[in-house]
Amino acid sequence: MRKIFLTILFCFLSVLSFSNDWEFGSEGEHIIPLKGSNVAIKKEKITLKLTKDGMLVNVKFTFDSPNTENKIIGFVTPESGNGEEEDEKGNRKPEPLKIKDFKTTVNGKEVKSNVELLSKLLSKGILDNNIIKEYTEKEKNFYNYVYYFNADFKQGINVVEHSYFYTGSYGIFERDFDYVVTTISKWKNKTVEDFEIEIHPGNYFVKLPYSFWKNNKKIDWEIVGKGKMVTIAPTKPNDEDVDRIEKYGVIYLKLDNGSVRYKAKNFSPNEDFYMVRIDNILGFEYEYPKEKVQGYKFKDKYFEIVSIGIGYEDTDFIKEYQQDLNDKDLDIIYNYPYALAGYDFGRKDLKDYFSQFIWYSPVSKNVKIDPSYNNIIKAVNEVKARRKK
Repeated sequence: MRKIFLTILFCFLSVLSFSNDWEFGSEGEHIIPLKGSNVAIKKEKITLKLTKDGMLVNVKFTFDSPNTENKIIGFVTPESGNGEEEDEKGNRKPEPLKIKDFKTTVNGKEVKSNVELLSKLLSKGILDNNIIKEYTEKEKNFYNYVYYFNADFKQGINVVEHSYFYTGSYGIFERDFDYVVTTISKWKNKTVEDFEIEIHPGNYFVKLPYSFWKNNKKIDWEIVGKGKMVTIAPTKPNDEDVDRIEKYGVIYLKLDNGSVRYKAKNFSPNEDFYMVRIDNILGFEYEYPKEKVQGYKFKDKYFEIVSIGIGYEDTDFIKEYQQDLNDKDLDIIYNYPYALAGYDFGRKDLKDYFSQFIWYSPVSKNVKIDPSYNNIIKAVNEVKARRKK
């Protein structure tokens, strides 16, 4: 009975997840030359910072230009991605971007960024044929926009910095953020001599890519601060009919403070960066390992009870389990919502227990419990009250 209900609940939540329109089907994209270029990237540093509503992106490029010249540089991004609105003639209407505060400086001077539909730029001669070919294929599925600006490069070293905010794509369990690094190949030498990416996830539990390369060479992520990190290597990299983790691997990360970074020389990736912000830890139960990995747990025997509890409006769910639960079990279940919220337990037994989990890190004693978990707390209190009679 329990397994049947879990299956039904999982299917129901999956339907909700896929039917819930993704807010922004976008990829943050590496800037590219819209005209052929003999400019090389010497250095690049990408800084990504998660916020409640999305992600702040800051990128600093150091270019080496053989000549003094004006370059037209672009940043191609899809619109919001819902794709349903039509005009009075029934034609597809492009939707507004969810990127905000796009700002660019070239050698310390802010430059004006223009934003226009890719379809309108195609007739203006701004894009080279190879750019046109690549992005018109995408245009069949998305009405892409292009941010573009003029960069007055001097001979030698030039510094370009740009920043923006975007919401990411999201459903009920997660928020996804992508950043396209493979377009590094559009600059001279198709590589970055000195590359760095730094991520500030705050208190969020996140997933990061295992590799940037076709041969699945592991990314050497480095925690700068304090936190937990679990690396799961791909087990079936050549099999198309497996889930993403089996094929590509994954990094799970939860920081107490600080950031995580990766540095490389002569960086030339085959795969792009992604980050998944896990907003509902219970919702990923199906992909978590059963056993400890590198010293950390992902789930335990109480995961099932807590997961089922949030699917009920009353406390009847616990009746099926209560005969098998002693007082210690009830105590752990009662405190699960607090652990998920990052409560800093004063009781050593509870702190030690939840500290086993990769997703737990104490934040403070003043945390906000997700209202959907109130039913769990109420159910445990009712069982304890009945036992005292």
